[in-house]
Amino acid sequence: MRRLFTPTFIILHLVLLHFVVIWFRTPAAPETESPPGAGSTTTGGGPEAPASQAPRPLVRPGPLDLEKTSDDGRKMTADLGNGFIGELTLDPRLQKESKKILERGKVPVGAVVVMDVQTGDVLALADRYKSEHPAAPHFEEGGPQSLALRAFAPAASVFKVVTAAALLEAGVGPQAQYAYVGGHHRVNAEHLAEPPKGAPTADLGDGLSKSINGLFARLAAEKLDHDALEVISHRFLFNQVVPFPAMTEASVVQVPRNQLERARMAAGFFHSKMAPLHAAVLAAGIANDGMMPAPRIVTRITGPDAVVEEAPAPTTLGRAVEAETARQLSRMLRNTTEDGTARRSFSKVPKALEGIDVAGKTGTLTDDTTRTDYTWFVGFAPAQNPKVAFAVLVGNGELWYVRATDVARDVLAAYFDGQAPAVATR
Repeated sequence: MRRLFTPTFIILHLVLLHFVVIWFRTPAAPETESPPGAGSTTTGGGPEAPASQAPRPLVRPGPLDLEKTSDDGRKMTADLGNGFIGELTLDPRLQKESKKILERGKVPVGAVVVMDVQTGDVLALADRYKSEHPAAPHFEEGGPQSLALRAFAPAASVFKVVTAAALLEAGVGPQAQYAYVGGHHRVNAEHLAEPPKGAPTADLGDGLSKSINGLFARLAAEKLDHDALEVISHRFLFNQVVPFPAMTEASVVQVPRNQLERARMAAGFFHSKMAPLHAAVLAAGIANDGMMPAPRIVTRITGPDAVVEEAPAPTTLGRAVEAETARQLSRMLRNTTEDGTARRSFSKVPKALEGIDVAGKTGTLTDDTTRTDYTWFVGFAPAQNPKVAFAVLVGNGELWYVRATDVARDVLAAYFDGQAPAVATR
C-alpha cells in the first residue's frame, strides 16, 4: 500500500505554510526590534545609543482580504494593511468576465476557478450568491470569503475521476469491455450483481466520459476495497486543506466500509463535498502528468518602504498518480465534450474556442436538504497541450438558465479570446 503522505509532500506543505505565515500573519501584539546600534557600540568605537530610545515597531502585512482588491486594467492588487500591497495572479479581464458570465446565467449560487496548469497561478476566482433564492444554501458567518474556497456542494460524479484512477491502478484496462446494469438515477444492490446475458457493455473511458453509474458501481465493488479508495482520496488531497493565503475549507470524503455504500460513493453518490479551488487543483494534477500544483494568488508584496518581496517559486503538493495513469485519464476526459455528458454545451462553441479541445468531467446531484440542483464541470484545455485547468460549480433551483458546462464553455472562450490555440501533442 502506498503511504498517504510522503516526506517530500510534508516538507513542501510545511515550507508553503511557512511563507503563508510570514506573509499574512497579523501579530497578536505589537512586535518590536532594536534600532541599529541599540545596546552596543559601533565598530568605530562610537558612543552607545541612549538606553531610553524607544524600540521601533516591526510592521508586517495583514491577512489577504479578497474583498479589498483593485485593478488598473493590467494587474490586480490587494491592500494587505500596514502599508503593504500584494500583487495578485488574477487576470483582471478574465476575473470580470467570469463574474459577468455567472451574473448573466442568473445562478443562485456558483463559483469559477481558472488556474495555470504549470505554475498554479489562479487566474480567476469568481462567485455569485443570492441568499434570498429558495435554492441557495445557508452559510455560517466567519467562513471563507469566496464560494470557490468553500466545500459546500457534493463532489457528485467528479469523484469518478478519483475512482477511475484507482481502477486503472487496480489493473482495469482502459479499453476492456465490462457489462453493467442501470444506475442512471441511483445505485442499488442489483447493480452490483453479475449482469444478465445481453446487458450493455462499455469500457472505462466511456464509463467516465458518459458518467455510467452502473459500470462504476460494479467495478468499484469488485476491484476496490475501503483502503484503496481511502489512499487514493488522500493522494488527490481530500480531507486536507489545500494551502492558500486565504481561508479555505477542505474537501471531504468518507469512504464507507459497507460495500453498497462504498460503490455509491465511488460512482459519485453522496459521502463527499468538494471545494471548487480543490477541484481545479485536481484537474491541473491530471493535466500535469499526475503532479498537483500548489495554487498561488500573490506574486509579490510591496512594503511601505517600497521594498518588494517576491513570492516563493511555484511548487507542487505531491503526486496523485503516475504519469501514464494521468495520460490515460486525460484521453478519457477529452471524450466528455466530444461524445459524453458535455457534448451539448460544446457542440457549438464561441469563435475563440474553435479548434481547441476541452477535457473534463461533469457532475450532477441534488441536495435533498435544500433541493439545490448542483452541476459541475471540471477539466483543462487545450486537451493535448494543457495551459489552464478550471472548475465551475453551479447551484440552481427548479428553474434554471445555465448549467456548469455552459458557464465553463463561456469562461474558456473568454480566456482563449485573442490567443493562438496550442497544437503540440503530448
